Amino acid sequence: MRDIPAHLEDVYGLQVSPDLISRVTDAVLDEVRDWQSLALERMYPIVIFDALRVKIRDADSRMVKNKAVYMALGVTRDGVREWMVKPHMIEA
Repeated sequence: MRDIPAHLEDVYGLQVSPDLISRVTDAVLDEVRDWQSLALERMYPIVIFDALRVKIRDADSRMVKNKAVYMALGVTRDGVREWMVKPHMIEA
């Protein structure tokens, strides 16, 4: 995990702490495991990853928070588009 902060600073000019990297990794680890167990096509010539930033009002605190909806879409050799992982939100 030590390479991640260096990579983010080098590529994006962002400085993040190892603690932030650990918290983000812990937050998505179950989703990654679920994704790894999906039955996918053997090959996707095209894979599209994207995130949409949205503002969501928290039901309990009533505060507006920024969240990212992450998506992964694979296009098969036949041109069929398939969700590789269900879209989901992670607090930013």
